[in-house]
Amino acid sequence: MARKSKLKEEKWWAGLNQPKAAAPDITIVGLPYDGAVCYRKGAAKGPDAIRKVSSEIPPVLETGELLRGLVIRDDGNLPFGKNFVAAFPKLEKGVEERAARSFVLTLGGDHSVVIPVHRAFSKRATEKIGLIFVDAHTDLSDTFDGSSYSHACPLRRTMETDRFDPKKTILVGTRCFEMSGLEFIQKSEMTMYPAYEVAERGMRAVADEIVKQFADMQNVYLSIDIDALDPAFAPGTGIPDAGGLTTRDVITLIRRLHPLPIVGADLVEVAPPLDVSDITSFAALRIITEIFGLVHRRKEQRKRLSVI
Repeated sequence: MARKSKLKEEKWWAGLNQPKAAAPDITIVGLPYDGAVCYRKGAAKGPDAIRKVSSEIPPVLETGELLRGLVIRDDGNLPFGKNFVAAFPKLEKGVEERAARSFVLTLGGDHSVVIPVHRAFSKRATEKIGLIFVDAHTDLSDTFDGSSYSHACPLRRTMETDRFDPKKTILVGTRCFEMSGLEFIQKSEMTMYPAYEVAERGMRAVADEIVKQFADMQNVYLSIDIDALDPAFAPGTGIPDAGGLTTRDVITLIRRLHPLPIVGADLVEVAPPLDVSDITSFAALRIITEIFGLVHRRKEQRKRLSVI
C-alpha cells in the first residue's frame, strides 16, 4: 500500500491510529485519484495531506469530549493501477471487506472515487441506505465531457445501485447546477437543502429535519465534498464556488446527525496544490474529527447499554 507521509503512522489521526488493530472502530482508506476532474487537478494529493496535518491535533473535540478508546486503523491508499475504472471491482471488494468489520471512512481524490465505494456499501446492505450528500454541485450528470465516470457523475452512478434511492437521498449545500441534474432531482423527488436555504434557516433546523426524515432508516451514509464549503473556508479545491456553507455549518450538521445509524462516510476534493496555508486540509480534518465523534458516541452508548 502506498504511504507517502514521512510521519510515523501511529501519530496520524491525533495519535489514535493503530495500523495493526484487529478490530478497529474506524478503518480509513485513501483513493488518491483525480483523473476524472473537468477543471483543475490536485485532489490526488488530498489523502496524504490530510494525514500529515492529522498529527497536529489532540484526541478531543471542541466540546471537551475525549475520543478515549476509539480505535482507528489507517490502511493507507488503496492501489488501483493506471486504469481507475478497471480497478472498480477490486476496490469494491476491498471496501466491502472493511465495511463488514468497522465504520469505513474514504478519503479522495476527486468525487469519482466514491463510485466503487458506494457500490460496495450497496452490495453489503440488505435494506435501503439513506444518503446525505453534502456538495456544492448535484453530481447527477449522466455523462460529462464524454465520460460516465467524471467527477460530475458520481451521484448519478450511485442512484443506479440497488440500495441507494433518490427518495432516500438528501442534498445539502447545493448551489451550482447542470440542467440534467436539476431535472433528475425534480423528477425523482430527491430532497435538497440548497446553500441559500441553510443560510436563511440555519443548519441546526436543517439537520434536525434530516434526522426526522431518516428516522426509520437502518443504514445512513454521509458523503462530503469539501467544495460544499465556501471558498473562504476551503480555497484548496478544484471548483471553488462562492456562496457556500461555513465550516461551522458542516460541524453542526454532523453533530446533529448523532441519532442516525451512520455506517460510513467519505470526504473528497481536497486539492493541496491549490490550497493556502493548509486551510482546506485543516478544515477537512476538523470535519473528519467530528465524524470520529459520531462513531465514538455510538461506541460509548453501546457500552452503557451492555451494562444495563
